[in-house]
Amino acid sequence: MGTRTHVSKWGSSLAIRIPKAIAQQWGVQEGSSIEIAPSRDGITMRKAPYDLDRMLATLTNDNLHPEEDFGPPQGAEVW
Repeated sequence: MGTRTHVSKWGSSLAIRIPKAIAQQWGVQEGSSIEIAPSRDGITMRKAPYDLDRMLATLTNDNLHPEEDFGPPQGAEVW
């Protein structure tokens, strides 16, 4: 059984709060991406799956981190 919460107004949209215990159990936090789908009796929410191709498509030279130099090999590494 779940918990009860309330619908609030957020700008021109509506919002619900996810109780802390459920958010922790679900593994979501502020900024997490979720999907909401209507169903016959309500809605279903789930964490949005990662799409590597979509994430890589957002990379540009402006937001790409430069390579890091970690110094010379320290053991039997082969560079």
